[in-house]
Amino acid sequence: MVNGCEMNGGAATAVVVAAVEPSTSARSKRRVRGNTSRTVTLQMLLDTRILEPGDSVLSLEYMGQRFEGDLLPDGKIRSVETLNEYASPSAWAYNCKSIINKIKKAGCGWSSIRYKGKKLDAYKHAYFRKRESSNVESIKHNTIQEDMESNDMKYKTQNEILPSTSPNDSSIAKEPIKFSEIRSRSSNQNLNTLVECTNWSYINKVQPFYVNISANATLLLDFHCHLTSSEVVGYLAGYWDFPTQTLTIKNAYPFRSRLHDTELTSLIEEEIRNTFTAKNMVLVGWYHSHPETIATPTLKDIEAQLDYEVQIKGPTVESYIPCVGIICSPYDKGKSTFDSTITCYWVLPSFENEIHNYGRPMNMNFTTKPEKSLSLDIVMALKKCVDFNKYDPDFINFKNKYKNDVTYLEKLKISLTDKFPEDDTIHKSLWNFLSEIVCTGSSGDSAKNNLQHLISIISSRQLLLSTSCFQTHSSLSEHLESHLKSCNANNLASNEMPTTSDASKITSESIASSLFNDLDFSKAMSLIGLSPSRYQTNPLK
Repeated sequence: MVNGCEMNGGAATAVVVAAVEPSTSARSKRRVRGNTSRTVTLQMLLDTRILEPGDSVLSLEYMGQRFEGDLLPDGKIRSVETLNEYASPSAWAYNCKSIINKIKKAGCGWSSIRYKGKKLDAYKHAYFRKRESSNVESIKHNTIQEDMESNDMKYKTQNEILPSTSPNDSSIAKEPIKFSEIRSRSSNQNLNTLVECTNWSYINKVQPFYVNISANATLLLDFHCHLTSSEVVGYLAGYWDFPTQTLTIKNAYPFRSRLHDTELTSLIEEEIRNTFTAKNMVLVGWYHSHPETIATPTLKDIEAQLDYEVQIKGPTVESYIPCVGIICSPYDKGKSTFDSTITCYWVLPSFENEIHNYGRPMNMNFTTKPEKSLSLDIVMALKKCVDFNKYDPDFINFKNKYKNDVTYLEKLKISLTDKFPEDDTIHKSLWNFLSEIVCTGSSGDSAKNNLQHLISIISSRQLLLSTSCFQTHSSLSEHLESHLKSCNANNLASNEMPTTSDASKITSESIASSLFNDLDFSKAMSLIGLSPSRYQTNPLK
């Protein structure tokens, strides 16, 4: 058995996952223990009317090929292509995958086969919930209520794909596990489990591409993550330079929308899309916060990141665009310093040689340099973040003590200072503006006056910069042209790009090929859907 699935297609085996005992009294447990088996078959799903027989209702996609199957009344699967019958999802999945990949050793049908477009895993969990509900009907009313709530929360956690908006959930483990410690998907492992990012040297590889993040982008996302004790999310836009294999994150775009507010969600996404496309940028990633835990991805984050990598990779190898994830931890009290921890990660596809088939989260080293100035767009984005969150119950009271004698406001300043522009005048005015909008009265002036003063300084700096650029435009063009010719002639200097053997080098072509090269996804000009409404748990979606 691998990942709860059979190794070959001979016998009718079923997926077995760990039992989830109801938190009842010992007497109640004895009463229901006789029916707590976690074995499920397609026949059982048919008997409970969770599934219905039908022609071509089952499908499996693997390495560019699509297979369809009929679900028969006796729980067997009949291949549409060969008319052969299989006793279990795993048997059919193994047969289909082995046609394409001759060295395929296992085929986990429950995680790869879809019934009417939805994974069989979801229907399996729906069966578990339905059965658990019927098992506790004989228990006292108050005990039933507690058990159902507990089970609902457990199954909700198991079925969430995207990062939760409630990172303070007590089920989130405080300490991360190593990638090798991840159990099989059928073991009811908490998807909020933190997983350490792996360094590329550990797998004898070099980082496949460079990552540069502008200080303005880190300033905005760090400020956004500081505002609330709940998880926040946002988009990252920038540029992908294929010749130098460099991903530049130029701007961050905080996502400002409430759960279930689909109308506002569409408007916000359209606004973000229009903003970065107008600047000739593409979507290159996303960020979210872990307010009080360390900045390392959870199992949910890993699955979400790999999903996003596939979505924006482009339809061909040549158009491949990387997608990275950033996690910001502003209030990890286990940290000795007061600056936020910012982690950039990328998920290496599993290649199906691990028992759990999770991608491996890889640590992406990045560089960032202070900006010389600050754009008005960044200033207004900072203000909009506060305006959106300041009336929420989870908005941070920056007057309160954070740790020892340090207030949240002082902690915020420490974290943001190294991300401020180099211009000292802007530096001071920017902090006065930020401190006043998050903590009224802290700057000694009104937020309106601070904003007007900051805008006037930025405008004057931009005017000077534009004048200087106009005067030196001709010489600058000549310099750039000469530099480009030099780059083309000499390619890349040996000290600019790492020299590695073929065995340790990962190219963007190989990455793109590994990311389901056969699937035709849109380019990064469209958004990947970070709307909070996607965080809801629906077991059949």
